[in-house]
Amino acid sequence: MSDLKIRPFAADMPEPIEGESLLGLFGRALERTAIDRLKRGLALAGVQPAGNPSGVSISEKQADALAVLFKVDREDIVRRLHPRGRFDHHSTETIDFFGTKLRTQYLETIFRRVSPRALALSPYHRAIWDLRPLCFDPTTRERLLVTCPVCGEKLRWWFVRGPTYCEVCVTDRGFPKTDLRDYPQPILEFGDEEAIDFVVGLVDPDSGKREAVRRLLPAALGNASNSDIFDAVISIASCLRPEISGKTVFVGRPLRAGHFDGFTSDLLEVAGRMIIGGRDGFAAGTAKLRAHMSERKKTHGLFAEVGPLAGTVNDRSLAPVIRAFLVEGLQKDLTDTSELGLVRKRLGTVKPKSHGPWLNIQEIHELFGVSKHALQRLVATGMVEARRADIELSPVLMNRDEIAPLAALYKDAMDENRAKAVLRVSIAELHELADRRLVERIEEPVKSMLDSKTVYRASSVNAIIMAIKERALPADPSRSIADHLWNAARRLCPPVPWPAIIELILSGNIRVELLRDDGNEWRKWVAPVDVEDFVTLVRLEQAKRPAVPSAWMTRSQAAEMLNIAESSVWKVARAGFLLSKRESRNTVYKRSDVATTARKYIFLPEMLERSPFNVAHEVGRWLRSVGIEPISEWSKSVFPIYDRASFERVLPSMPSALKEINLQGRTLKRVSTDVKRKAVDQIKTGLSPYFVSRRLGVSAKAVTKWVAHFDEYGDVQPAGKLEGHEDYIRSAIEANPSISVHAFWQAFKKDRVEVSYTIMSKFVADLGYQRDAAGRLVLKQ
Repeated sequence: MSDLKIRPFAADMPEPIEGESLLGLFGRALERTAIDRLKRGLALAGVQPAGNPSGVSISEKQADALAVLFKVDREDIVRRLHPRGRFDHHSTETIDFFGTKLRTQYLETIFRRVSPRALALSPYHRAIWDLRPLCFDPTTRERLLVTCPVCGEKLRWWFVRGPTYCEVCVTDRGFPKTDLRDYPQPILEFGDEEAIDFVVGLVDPDSGKREAVRRLLPAALGNASNSDIFDAVISIASCLRPEISGKTVFVGRPLRAGHFDGFTSDLLEVAGRMIIGGRDGFAAGTAKLRAHMSERKKTHGLFAEVGPLAGTVNDRSLAPVIRAFLVEGLQKDLTDTSELGLVRKRLGTVKPKSHGPWLNIQEIHELFGVSKHALQRLVATGMVEARRADIELSPVLMNRDEIAPLAALYKDAMDENRAKAVLRVSIAELHELADRRLVERIEEPVKSMLDSKTVYRASSVNAIIMAIKERALPADPSRSIADHLWNAARRLCPPVPWPAIIELILSGNIRVELLRDDGNEWRKWVAPVDVEDFVTLVRLEQAKRPAVPSAWMTRSQAAEMLNIAESSVWKVARAGFLLSKRESRNTVYKRSDVATTARKYIFLPEMLERSPFNVAHEVGRWLRSVGIEPISEWSKSVFPIYDRASFERVLPSMPSALKEINLQGRTLKRVSTDVKRKAVDQIKTGLSPYFVSRRLGVSAKAVTKWVAHFDEYGDVQPAGKLEGHEDYIRSAIEANPSISVHAFWQAFKKDRVEVSYTIMSKFVADLGYQRDAAGRLVLKQ
């Protein structure tokens, strides 16, 4: 929106105050107008954020319009915005708070936090109150007020009541009545004023104050930015929270507004002193953590002593200079407390790792990308050399050269559950594929690393899928998607020998065509080129290796026989159609029950393949129109089970499939009344508007409107006054193609129907007529 389209407020606008927030400035300005909502005021400048308005949701491009509306300098708007960005050293998302990059969760954008005593001194909203880690006003040391002490509602930015009032508490005439200045909050007492002023100064909107506090920094942090140091303060303070005193790993920082409730000012005080207080200041913070050593019984060494603080050196979202500072501080602290006689783990470092052959599990994990749990299982097998100290919880060292080949094999390993999911076969069939040397097994010790009974090379498993695609011929476009291999295999006597079928496809004895190349079920990607040859070859294979069907079937086999997804088999069992039992970690189903269910009942996947409907609710709706209801449903319209005989009986009477219909192009954009009535009749018989609309070449929304008009008035709405006059208009134009549309219209409304010239002109164009170079009306080619 340009400046010329924006009218500034007629009222005198207030001048911005140093340190004032953006919404606070807008609120004070709108208080002088008749506008009672903040969003309505911003909308006058074309600013309409999707969520709550804030310095984050308002962009710099909108600053010009806002500056014109509120009659202030553009720079006063821009410097109060909080554009998104990222740390220089990490991809963590940040906001710019008056030149200091802060994590996005540190800024409060929904609720209003105020200091009654500060408002009494000067009634404007300070920007620093919006920082969640700071629960007090830096000037008055007063705890910030978040909820109204009268109504109990949280303070927000919805209404324009002024910075000193609650926006919910109003009189009958709509005037604010609760003055927050009448409810002062407790004053916080600090034992270390210098440390708390240092922390606040790091993010103060005043650039002079931000620069002044840097004089307190140690030399090691001279090159660190205020953003890096404030993030370190919050990280250290997070480790000092009482509720996580017993943690033994790095706990991160508060993420949501509620997480900052326990983030008290004394934590910032201690964290600030650890930054600027040298050895003594750092030791004061670690002493607080060591006071809770008895709560950390499941670890030892540094993590037992200082808990989550030991993990901060590995936090890559901290700036490298900060991590180096923390490493140095912890190393000095360990030296100063050596008389404690504790067994200590080697301290992490941001320096390059040792290049020796013996590495600990963490270093092996980083070097080869192998899971640490897998490495621990590998050590437990005793099949690789490992070194450790005499104590039980000491670090484990492993030889890099010995692990390298195992790591390469581990990365190519796939447990049997994943392998059978890729190939869509049972575990027994997977073993048969291995016996046929189509997939390759992996033995110990890598097998123990995956904690699986049988492990296969992922490359050999994926190679089968790739080979089937490569051998598949392009499918005839006219071939139905329902001709896929899964349906072709239903002509075979169970159990279907899938390992033999895979081998025959890979050997070229069974030729297949590629119907599609998406989804996880490869058996529905391809179709036999000749179904009869396919059935003959597989039956010969079944005769060579007759399989004795067991009384129980796996979930995959049951799904194959019922033509449903594996995840749906248990629903059939839960409905009482199948008898099941547990075998180790897997569930098996009684074969006779599965065969009986497949013979008596039919499920949606097969119904959709055999019917002209492509959507589940369409086939269900049509079946209900002919009096067929599901035998069972998981819930309303979810996983219905139908009687197969009833479905087979009505299958021939279903409407034709879309591909079997020759859709005629419509010469008119308008749809005739007869076509509309026919569409409504089809809807009344149980077809869906979407099903009918596809066969008419119109939108489903249009068909829905026709039905609604029919239900209300008893008939469809006519296509227009000119409906039924098409042939007359064509013959008249062909008899005199040079006639003007205006002259024809005047004659038509005298002899036929009274219509407007616009309707007539558009109707002639809809019939396909246009003027040629000679000025005659001719049909478009």
